[in-house]
Amino acid sequence: MEVIASVDGNGHFLSVSPTCFAAWKVSPNELLGTSLFDIIHPEDVLLAQQALLATSFMNQAKSFEGRIVCPDKVVVSMNWTAQWSEVDNATLLVAEKAKAQAAAAPMMDTRKESKEKLRLVLDALPVGVFLATTSGKIEFANKALENMMGTGAIGLDARPIHSVFPISGTGKQAEATLLNYVDKLTEMQVKTDHERKISVEFSLKRINVGGVLMYLGTALDINERIELVAIKQKFIEVVSEQIKVPLARAMGFIQQTLQGLYGNLDSSGKGRGEVALSDMQKAILALDAMVEVDKLETGSFDVELSPNSIMVLVKQGVLSMLHDIREADLVFEINGPDGEVMADEARMFQVIKTLLSNAIKVSPRGSKVRVQIVEENNRMRVEFIDRGCGLSEDQKKAIFDRFRQPSTDGDPNALGNGKSLLVAKYCIEKHGGSMGVFSSPGTGSNFWFDLPKANL
Repeated sequence: MEVIASVDGNGHFLSVSPTCFAAWKVSPNELLGTSLFDIIHPEDVLLAQQALLATSFMNQAKSFEGRIVCPDKVVVSMNWTAQWSEVDNATLLVAEKAKAQAAAAPMMDTRKESKEKLRLVLDALPVGVFLATTSGKIEFANKALENMMGTGAIGLDARPIHSVFPISGTGKQAEATLLNYVDKLTEMQVKTDHERKISVEFSLKRINVGGVLMYLGTALDINERIELVAIKQKFIEVVSEQIKVPLARAMGFIQQTLQGLYGNLDSSGKGRGEVALSDMQKAILALDAMVEVDKLETGSFDVELSPNSIMVLVKQGVLSMLHDIREADLVFEINGPDGEVMADEARMFQVIKTLLSNAIKVSPRGSKVRVQIVEENNRMRVEFIDRGCGLSEDQKKAIFDRFRQPSTDGDPNALGNGKSLLVAKYCIEKHGGSMGVFSSPGTGSNFWFDLPKANL
């Protein structure tokens, strides 16, 4: 009888076939969300962990033997096959009852044997991996990590984790600090034994090794990735400038032509010139937005947070747009309480201007634009409500998608600032906030963002 299941990276059941009841006397619903390692015999847990680790890291099928402890304490021997699935982002398992054996082989020092087997698996991995005690002492580091750190024959065994990686604290404080890195990816700079600084992606996972709780740590060298990101960013900036320079020259020529410097134009010529000028201005704004988005995504976009009045920030934005508001003959209304938020004043000024500019552009002449401030728990929410043509579901998704250009369905005013809205969203997220839009065709739009309140 076969039991087919899938588990996540921590061994929790994502799915399991109904045959588990006949095989293990437990229903699928009882297993979903629980850990495979909770029902496997304690002496076989390490073997199962080794197989799952090797499967996910090396993308190879692994077979192992593991006994299941049923709810009535009956032990069932199973033969397992594990295979990683990229599509499901999970490990697929097939378990079949093992044939009865005449006698069980005596177990010799299971814990020591388990550790040795795990060392063999870890040493074969292409990324830096180590095993450490819960107090933070490294018991084993694989060859990939020792080569990365340049330890030579000395190795990393018996060193505290904080002496290798920049994790502060000693004793009980160190143990508590290590928990902050469990099941998370953290980028950090480490210094090798040769005094060379390298960037790594660091993470910890708590595992059971022969009945002992330990940390399994990974360190991936990301220097090459960071260098490639820097090259890509420089390339984008250079290409952007190379495109903007001729565009700016062409814009200057068109502006002079429209002013009559090269003779008078008829109404048709002026109209075409104004359209061309507008298109070039949009192209330059799009290029600037592309560079800003890339800076945000690569982490080179910095914000300096300090307490700021949200009402003052909004009013500063409105004052800067007064000319455009009057030109569009709009009524502006600001409602709601004031509150202090943690924000970079200059960055937030640009975000608010982007959202105001969008509302102005999409609003019919003579209509009202309302800015509503709402206090929600420990956050301040700002809504920009217009009476424009509204947005479809596809347009709402495309607005904040770097690689899609939102359709305007024939209405050039359906979307105000294109990629500038994407930059605004990234900037808000950099502040620890969130941003979105409520809208449907024909009902106008409500672009909103929220920010954490300042703890004064």
